[in-house]
Amino acid sequence: SPVAAPVQVVALDSYGYRPSPVRLAAGRAVTLHFVNRAGSRHDFTAPDFFRMARILSGNAPGGKVELARDQSRSVTLVPTAGTYRVRCTRPFHKLLGMSATIVVG
Repeated sequence: SPVAAPVQVVALDSYGYRPSPVRLAAGRAVTLHFVNRAGSRHDFTAPDFFRMARILSGNAPGGKVELARDQSRSVTLVPTAGTYRVRCTRPFHKLLGMSATIVVG
């Protein structure tokens, strides 16, 4: 059964993430609900963040959540304190501003 955890929506826009930075509480389960609101494929790539977190449900293979246009996906996890970098690995997207940080405190 799914873990009861507050939901934090993370929107992927054409060339950015909202909110930015993503702020989370260390050691507290949270469901990150990723929503791609852009007209093309994007990803939320944060290998250190996902590696340090304890994932309870959903997955982020290789530290990446990939979303086709209008797709959404959830990952429930317990984050570890720290500041982590996020970027989109699609060609040129990071250059166009598709990067952010996750602040876990």
